[in-house]
Amino acid sequence: MQNPSGHHPATAAPSSAPSKGKSSAPNPSGHHAATPAPSGTPSKGKSAAAQAAASGQGSSSHHHSAGGGGGGGGGGADASATTLKRKRGVFQKDLQHMMYGFGDDPNPLPETVALVEDIVVEYVTDLVHKAQNVASKRGKLLTEDFLYLIRKDLRKLHRATVLLSMNEELKQARKAFDVDEETLATTNI
Repeated sequence: MQNPSGHHPATAAPSSAPSKGKSSAPNPSGHHAATPAPSGTPSKGKSAAAQAAASGQGSSSHHHSAGGGGGGGGGGADASATTLKRKRGVFQKDLQHMMYGFGDDPNPLPETVALVEDIVVEYVTDLVHKAQNVASKRGKLLTEDFLYLIRKDLRKLHRATVLLSMNEELKQARKAFDVDEETLATTNI
């Protein structure tokens, strides 16, 4: 995947100002990879998943910010409170194909795929948690909760509604096909 400046996202963009806590060093493949800040120095403006992916570590817990969204029950929970491990690489092949479809190399760097996977998983997890907060008043999580959350992003909303209607059409077609098979089976006996 390349950004508008033509650089690979794992490479540090050339600039005259020094970057905060990161240095660019070439790896054996000739690509530049950002090295993480020292462990005691937090990187500003990066999610925990992005920091973990940049340092080659897996994300073992999900962090929430205390602000931005209703609900109770410790929105800013301590990282040690929940240590849920997720299986890494589950979406690797799918993401590689999607990245290629959007103009990346047919075989992107594993670090890039891992970073994209971390970003996707973090986005979906945040979306599900927000949908749960919306649905908490009702007590049941519905598809409409997700549509409500993406209502301002018209591209996502339109794509989601198209996929939902296509799914409904497929269900109806399967149902009709099953009914036809059952009637054929009973008439032949």
